[in-house]
Amino acid sequence: MHLIKKNSSVLWLNMLTIVGFVSLLALQSLWLYNAYKLTYNQLIIDIDEAFDQAYRNEQVYRMPVGNLINTGNLTIQGCEQEKIMIIRDCNPSDTLVYENVYGLSMEVFMNKAFFELRERTLPMNIYCLSDLFAGALHDKEIRLSFVIERFNPLTQGVFETTYSGEEFSYSLETHTSITNLTETEGLRARLHFGRYEVFRRMSNMIISSVLLLLLIILSFILRQQLLRRQKIKSIDTKLVPPITIQHSRVYTIGQYKFDADKDELQGFGRCINLNKKEHAILEALCAGHGNVVDRVKLLEDGWGSTGFIYSRSLDTYITTLRKYLKDDPTVQIITIKGVGYKLSIG
Repeated sequence: MHLIKKNSSVLWLNMLTIVGFVSLLALQSLWLYNAYKLTYNQLIIDIDEAFDQAYRNEQVYRMPVGNLINTGNLTIQGCEQEKIMIIRDCNPSDTLVYENVYGLSMEVFMNKAFFELRERTLPMNIYCLSDLFAGALHDKEIRLSFVIERFNPLTQGVFETTYSGEEFSYSLETHTSITNLTETEGLRARLHFGRYEVFRRMSNMIISSVLLLLLIILSFILRQQLLRRQKIKSIDTKLVPPITIQHSRVYTIGQYKFDADKDELQGFGRCINLNKKEHAILEALCAGHGNVVDRVKLLEDGWGSTGFIYSRSLDTYITTLRKYLKDDPTVQIITIKGVGYKLSIG
């Protein structure tokens, strides 16, 4: 009854270990998935910030509207309360009228009108913007290829692009950052967006996750080895000695009799004279009373060494002893893998 309870406890402990192992793997997978999403979202934010920064820096390289006005080539006049009329005297000569149809404050309305005026007078240099954007991405340690396009937000038609037809494929997954210049003109950066960039940013998390996984697997293997050794030990401590000793160094092994003083193994009408190594190994197994005899002990008793060559020789002698004892099917020399051997009867 005690043995049944003990086996039941070991079984439940093994089941709990497996459940815990699977749960840890599931939690680790969930953590990596959430980490991937957070890293991906942060990368999108960094890309958009880099594009906005590049766009603002590009404005610095273009002449401010105030400088255009000071040259005398532009005249700004009020035209009714909600209109501004801008007369361009240079060639070509024309008049631009901006109407505050959205009811903006005068300051916001004027800024919007000046912005559109500068876009008409000095259009965006997308190649300059491309260089600035590349620098902004480099500062944020983002490695993505891209193209810059001026396009019509309504028709999606492209006015101008930095796409040279090389090293960029629209078939790949892309992310697009857009800045609207006017109602009929916008800027966008289209980027190759592969998962490798996200994984590169997650490299430290991935390495730590792999190390944790290896540690969990190693712990599981070590625990199984300990349970296996404990099981072998519990079997070896049974109080049923399979080998009887008639007097000082004479052992009864099933239907065999081993006289250690004469180096003789008798049984089934035969008398086998054992050599020194066979004698030492068999006597050590008999003295173990059916318990596991450590491989190291057998090597030390037989050769006084635990080297590789002697280890191979031990396996050969064990095979020879099994042949000597083969006539009695109840007698077996059992190999306990990774531990040693034991002599079993019955």
